[in-house]
Amino acid sequence: MALEGLQLMRAPTCLAALVLAGTAGAEPMTYAIDQVHSQVHASVLHMGMSNSTARFEIKDGSITADSADWNAAKVAATLDIAGISLGDDTWQEHVSASKWFDVASFPEARFVSTRVERTGDQMLAIHGDLTLKGTTKPVVLQARINHAGPHPMSKQPALGISASGSLKRSEFGISEYLGSISDEVQLRIEIEAKAG
Repeated sequence: MALEGLQLMRAPTCLAALVLAGTAGAEPMTYAIDQVHSQVHASVLHMGMSNSTARFEIKDGSITADSADWNAAKVAATLDIAGISLGDDTWQEHVSASKWFDVASFPEARFVSTRVERTGDQMLAIHGDLTLKGTTKPVVLQARINHAGPHPMSKQPALGISASGSLKRSEFGISEYLGSISDEVQLRIEIEAKAG
């Protein structure tokens, strides 16, 4: 009876060890960012009255991650700055010019993560470098993992992530109308990405 009891006690321990061993050996997977269902929204306070928002498409990007160890994840994305959408042709032409984004010289922006921290059950802090208008500055994004598993339709491995952050536009050489239009830019990012 004592031997049987010892074997029963050992069984859960052995099972847990097998599960942990399988998790530790999991290979990171690379997910391609879905251009159709991913975008960046940037908002500034306009004359203290309202938050004016621009939308940028993500031209390409990837997330390499092991869902068992998000601290080792890597994120990279290229934004289509030349394709900025404001809903108004006149204002869109103005911010595309040299005093703002200068899209003729700098049609794209690039974000590359430097480290990722898991800060909660579904929360991440994504530290990275943003290159915009020829200037590179550190940016931290607070991200929520909405989904990590099979895509509801394709059944392929997929990720869904919402993130937010902020930056000062003057640090990237965009300083026109400071005072009337806020220096601080609020970022909201929506990402869907699929493997395979």
